[in-house]
Amino acid sequence: MRVVLCLTFVICCWKFGDIKNWRKYYPTILYLIVNNLLYGFFVSEKKYFLWKLEPDFLLNTTFSVLVQTFIIFPCVVILFLTYLPKSSKKVIIYLLISGSILVVIETIMYISEKITYHNGWNYWWSIAFNFLWVIMLRFHYLKPIPAWVVSFLFTAIFIIYFHVPLS
Repeated sequence: MRVVLCLTFVICCWKFGDIKNWRKYYPTILYLIVNNLLYGFFVSEKKYFLWKLEPDFLLNTTFSVLVQTFIIFPCVVILFLTYLPKSSKKVIIYLLISGSILVVIETIMYISEKITYHNGWNYWWSIAFNFLWVIMLRFHYLKPIPAWVVSFLFTAIFIIYFHVPLS
């Protein structure tokens, strides 16, 4: 499933994304990569996952996370930011559509058992998180430093709410 998802995003990014201006999106790509790797760092040490990518076709869990982090996520950012509108009304609709696309992908992964939820996290938390995710991508693209601050606050809230053990 992730191999197909990866190929789909790479092809879409290449064909429809503003790939020639990737440097413009690079800081937001790094923001997403760092956040995803930090999640893995915090939860893998104690094996206290909130969500976990399950092995898929040719990919074990670790390789699935790497493919998601370094191939799928950069393509998602480029595609998302390529078409980001400037007017407020259009932005709200765009964020709703973008979040909904992520929810469809999450739903397919959930139904096919390629993602599992643990320690109080569930499908509904993931739906909300997908919408938060696109909002934060836009926020970071426009205002990187405040977005990092807000991300740290959300991370702290999630760590406290879900009782994520820290070393």
